[in-house]
Amino acid sequence: MKLQRSDLILYGIALLSSVLAVSLVYGYVENRVSEAESKAEVKTITVIEKPELRSVVVANRDLYRGEKINIDDIKVLMVPTEGVITSGVVVNPDSIVGRVAKQPIYAGEWMIEQKVGVLDEDESRVESLLEENMRAMRIPVSAESGLLGMLNPSDHVDVISVFESADGKRMISRTILQNIEVLSIGQTNRMGKLDEEDAQKAHQNHEGEAFVKASMIALNVDTSQAEQLALAMNVGAIHLALRGPADVNLIETDGVNVKVMERSKQRPPKYKPKTNRDVIQIMQGDKVQEVITR
Repeated sequence: MKLQRSDLILYGIALLSSVLAVSLVYGYVENRVSEAESKAEVKTITVIEKPELRSVVVANRDLYRGEKINIDDIKVLMVPTEGVITSGVVVNPDSIVGRVAKQPIYAGEWMIEQKVGVLDEDESRVESLLEENMRAMRIPVSAESGLLGMLNPSDHVDVISVFESADGKRMISRTILQNIEVLSIGQTNRMGKLDEEDAQKAHQNHEGEAFVKASMIALNVDTSQAEQLALAMNVGAIHLALRGPADVNLIETDGVNVKVMERSKQRPPKYKPKTNRDVIQIMQGDKVQEVITR
């Protein structure tokens, strides 16, 4: 059967229509798939290698300055070496057991060599806290001259000496040492607590009041400062002035004598009256009272 020209045209139109329909369906399906992929949650799994670890010794509890470190006071943690600076950090717990804390160390803090002192076989030894070329010197003080009851180990004080002039004609008061660290106080150990044995002796001998009134304070000084302190104790009286924890400034002073104190006059506090005073109205029931602030 011979196809007519009109049949060929009809078959061509049908073929084009089918191709167009398939293209439209394919495009629609592609768009829906792309839209679904854009809305779907993408979970990314990153595979990394196991990091290299090293041991670090940390404090298991709060350690006070001067306290002896026992094996139960520390623990070992494994931390990654990448991105962590471990210079000066204690990695072997056996190397610090029996040594003393030179600074307060808090629970969870990494143990650093600079914060740990020498071995201390006796917890009452102050020399385990001393740096090279430093000396511990004890001075007798009273509650009036030595701030007893206010001072704590690791506080810093200024030492004031009151003495006679070389010609013996006047009394002089002068600050001879500044920013001196307190190592220990009287019968208390470095944690500020009375030892059990000393507490029993004080209770038996009724020395509690004597302990408050008179005691000994150990100061952390170098050789030159120790010489000045020894001379001040022999030629006159010494007093301690407590410093603030953040105050490290050294102040130049020539001291004072009796004549300077006699010539000094007390200045009244400066007070400038307010030109415009504030008025406050106080309402109580149906009464209104005006009060002028000073």
